[in-house]
Amino acid sequence: MGSILGTTALVAAGSFFSAAPASAATTGTCYTDRPCLLLFYNSAYEGSHIKIGGGSISNLAGYTYPYAGAGQGQPVKNNAASAHFRADSSFYPSSMTVFYNSGYGGPCDRFMGHELTWKYGPKLVRTYNENASVKQVLGTYQANHPTDCFNW
Repeated sequence: MGSILGTTALVAAGSFFSAAPASAATTGTCYTDRPCLLLFYNSAYEGSHIKIGGGSISNLAGYTYPYAGAGQGQPVKNNAASAHFRADSSFYPSSMTVFYNSGYGGPCDRFMGHELTWKYGPKLVRTYNENASVKQVLGTYQANHPTDCFNW
């Protein structure tokens, strides 16, 4: 009995620790002076959404839409139809790019701005329901982004 309970506890602990994806980004919080990307389940900013702020996510697998509305509880990966982006508070530009592939590859939709400006993408062009990673860049419009992104 003791070994069964010990094995069950180890299995449960292993699944608990592997459930949350690792990333440099913060989800669920968008600080007022930092870049923030909201990905929506439906076009025109409808349905559930997820807030991504303060970093990049190389693979959206494991993330789900947390808020009430169509798509709540559904995976974010390959299910985003529209997005909002707010730049950070500095004079220098910041951007967030949504990529078709994990690891920041393939076609992309790039949102760029500065001084807390908002950019809106009512229907993603190159990553509509085919989104696998998100990359943040501070201080420059072009660094580390492919040149063939759709620019919002």
